[in-house]
Amino acid sequence: MNLTRFSLDRPRLTLFVMIALIVMGAALYADFPKREEPEITIRTAVVTVQYLGLSPPRLERLIVEPVERKIRQIPQVEDIDTLMVAGRATIKVTVLDRVTKLEGVWQELRDKMEEVARELPAETSGPFVNTDFGDVTIASIAMTAEGFSFAEMEGTAEELQRQLYALDGVGKVRLYGNQEERIWLEFDAKRLASIGVQLPVLIEDLRNQNIILPAGQLNADGTAFLLEASGDFESIEQVEGLLSQASGGDSYIRLADIVTVRSGFIDPPETLVFANGRSAIVIGVEMQSGFDILSVGDAIAELMNQFEREQPIGYAFSLATFQPNEVKRSVTNALTNVVETFVVVLLVVMAFLGIRTGLVIASIVPFAILFALVGMNTLNLALEQVSIAAVIISLGLLVDNGVVVVEDVLSRVSEGNAGSDAALAAGKQFAQPLAVSSGTTIFAFLPFFLLEGPEGEYAFSLGAVVALTLVGSWFSAMYLLPLIAARFVSPGKRLEDSNSHEDLVKWTSAYRKLLMRILPGSKWVICIVLTLVTLGAVLFSFIPAQLFPSSDRGEVLVYMDLPKAAHISETERIALAVGDWFGDEQENPEVINQVTYIGGGGPRFYLALDPAEASPASAFLLVNTADREAAIRVVERARSHLFTHFPEGRFRIKRLAMGAKESGTVEVEIAGLDLERLYTLGREVEGFFRNTPLLVENQHDWGEKTVKVFIDVDQNKARRLGVTSQSLARVLGAYFDGYDVSNFRAGDEMVPIVLRATQEDRDSIADLASISVLTNDGRIAPLNQVADMRPQLEFSQTRRKNQRRIITVTAKSDAYSAAELLDQVSDELNTLDLAGGYEVTIGGELADSSEIYGRLAWGLPAAFTLMLLLIIYQFDSFRRALIVFMTVPLILIGAPIGLLLSGQPLSFMGILGLISLAGIIINNGIVLINQIDIERGKGDLVDSIANAAQKRIRPILLTSITTVLGLFPLYLFGGPLWEPLAVVIIGGLSIASILTLILIPAAYFLLQPPLRGSDESISG
Repeated sequence: MNLTRFSLDRPRLTLFVMIALIVMGAALYADFPKREEPEITIRTAVVTVQYLGLSPPRLERLIVEPVERKIRQIPQVEDIDTLMVAGRATIKVTVLDRVTKLEGVWQELRDKMEEVARELPAETSGPFVNTDFGDVTIASIAMTAEGFSFAEMEGTAEELQRQLYALDGVGKVRLYGNQEERIWLEFDAKRLASIGVQLPVLIEDLRNQNIILPAGQLNADGTAFLLEASGDFESIEQVEGLLSQASGGDSYIRLADIVTVRSGFIDPPETLVFANGRSAIVIGVEMQSGFDILSVGDAIAELMNQFEREQPIGYAFSLATFQPNEVKRSVTNALTNVVETFVVVLLVVMAFLGIRTGLVIASIVPFAILFALVGMNTLNLALEQVSIAAVIISLGLLVDNGVVVVEDVLSRVSEGNAGSDAALAAGKQFAQPLAVSSGTTIFAFLPFFLLEGPEGEYAFSLGAVVALTLVGSWFSAMYLLPLIAARFVSPGKRLEDSNSHEDLVKWTSAYRKLLMRILPGSKWVICIVLTLVTLGAVLFSFIPAQLFPSSDRGEVLVYMDLPKAAHISETERIALAVGDWFGDEQENPEVINQVTYIGGGGPRFYLALDPAEASPASAFLLVNTADREAAIRVVERARSHLFTHFPEGRFRIKRLAMGAKESGTVEVEIAGLDLERLYTLGREVEGFFRNTPLLVENQHDWGEKTVKVFIDVDQNKARRLGVTSQSLARVLGAYFDGYDVSNFRAGDEMVPIVLRATQEDRDSIADLASISVLTNDGRIAPLNQVADMRPQLEFSQTRRKNQRRIITVTAKSDAYSAAELLDQVSDELNTLDLAGGYEVTIGGELADSSEIYGRLAWGLPAAFTLMLLLIIYQFDSFRRALIVFMTVPLILIGAPIGLLLSGQPLSFMGILGLISLAGIIINNGIVLINQIDIERGKGDLVDSIANAAQKRIRPILLTSITTVLGLFPLYLFGGPLWEPLAVVIIGGLSIASILTLILIPAAYFLLQPPLRGSDESISG
């Protein structure tokens, strides 16, 4: 069906389609889902296993190896990364990028962990599977309560949690920094000799009384009454008042006379949270899929403010992170860039073609964008910076279809044809060439669709929206624009300024004369172009590479690590001192607020966030500043201050990264068998990086060795005294960590009742030596009678990757890119002694870049094959297809020049810009060759080429100028992610579009493809 004829024959239907498209697009936009970035699937689950007391090497042999073997039986698993610390293993399981349906894999993982649990030692806790590792909070609410107890704070936080769950669109709501309650029974070790015999009796009495059990059923005259015997405690006073018969006598002893009973929280705490230096609880809110984050965010903020007004004075609620604000900022900036680009395109078109004609051509833009919006809704694509940037990239391209059609209509009307006849003829002539040129541009984005994993999901919306926009542009050019052009285009309005028209004639005539002169020397033209392409390719070697830049958000991330032996109380002290410095308005006026997480990293508030590992010796500070520039200043100041004033800690201070790995990082992975040798090699590699200028990170991931006191039990003495290693371990556990003896029922919660020594009896090494052990006959024996205590160094943590021991050294320098940093130490790395099967692998940004670009390259042959098929279909000529593809290398000339002049790196988005540029250049070539073929029947070859080029120069340059100038707002205001892409297209297209007007005529003259439809055409 001829769309143009259909449009002109049924103008009212066409007008209705225009109106319906506008109304539908406006209605969709109101509730269109919005995000900061494309939604990415995290294909990682976390398995945790505990066996308290086991050192990392023993944990590896007894627990980790059988668990990893079972995980490896799942065929979809790609990587297994394991961290082993004393008593706990954390295993990250990552599945292959091609896997899209994860629930089946996670269920198989759960089943495998249930199987292996039966093979592990009896004291093992787990394995536990967490498949929510990649969940991202859209809001982190920090709650402080001055003058209130922590128990009261927890109750308030839980009430807010319940109310948040009632909001539409809210998924999970988690609490961070809340503490588990305990009822502590603390005994005085010095009195243990006198109470040791009585203590076991009291514990047994406590367990026997603190119960709720059914006591049968009473049948009274046909009515059944349930009976229940209860002795459970309802208050702390009842626990204290528990009576037990004294051993060897008739008197009774109260529990409070033997131990101190108090209510409290887990001690030491596992995690702590502080907001602006005050004890806090953070409520992390996640969103359900398919909802508009701005609407859900407004509801959360309104509920938080209302809830705060209902609380007593002293409670304060603040947003530590609030993703809706970032989404609103990102989408608003991107849409502003769209408007700015559209204005630039409109002004350029009107400057070339006049106001009236320019407005007719520009009318294609809103229709194409609205068409794309409908397509995005069908494909479940959100409005985010990638999809909106795709619209910006497409604006110059989609105008090309309008320029070609309206230009032809103008020419035919000027020759005396009626407007409708001119529009019909233009649609008939250009329907197929424009469809083919649009198709080749779309196929240029095929590697984006074939790219698997997070990067493919990230880039998918770019290719999809460009494709939708170009399809909408072709549809609008063939169906909607002819009717508008037929009604509003007239020959007298082609160029309103006669001087401009004369100037146009002059420079197009000059271009024609230039071609007439150079066509006979086409071989030299091609040689010169090839030389320029070679030089451009060489220039790329001088451009620094970067996968993804840092985010333009204002957060500063501070990762603090103390020696692994540090107690959480020491971590708390230093972390709060660091937080106080950040909160000092004199030192850091840019800081808005800050939240400190001790012992853990808090909620994942950003998809690419590098989560802090849970450790009592680690802390994570999230520092909020106003914007990117403020964050940069704070990072530079913090690096100088913290490294100088807090030498006891190691700090990683950085901004949010847009990729999985921070730009500029080099990871040296060393795999082997022996733990000591791996540790030595890791320290040696650290030394290689130590002299690098402006080094901001240089550490391995095993941490320092820690001192462990090994209690060597003399089994013969122990047997004579009736003491076993098991009972001894329980005694020591009761002294220092506590021993669960029962539970206290507080409402709907169970609070453990824990027996433990008092603080003064468990805060020094001397206390360990003075511990008394209860023998079978009731006597008390000092620990040193049955065991010797030997301190020894032990690995604080070790790691494995894909079932091999591995240590990783991570380095980053502000003076070098990742490749340059690796070059600084490559010679020294080659000197490492790797005998015995040890291997070195380079990871980090370099490995990620190689993998991602390899995947992109894998998709290029398919893309170019489909593009070639379309071009051959259009021209039925191999020679013409060759001429078209000869324009692709032209992008290598201007792109590196633009990057060097602007100081931008060649990033992932820059590579996407190169691929996009190839499609744009081919688009111009197809239209120009098609025009040459039309002119071939009107004169000799040279005249035909020159005439065709003269006719197509303005549309080609107009398309290039609109695209180039339209991308300047993206370059100036789009942020660090889009600057390389904009520069690549601006620089590459500026030079390639000019050279295309020289190269294609020269190549056409040199190859001289036969006339289409002639008997010779089968040859070329």
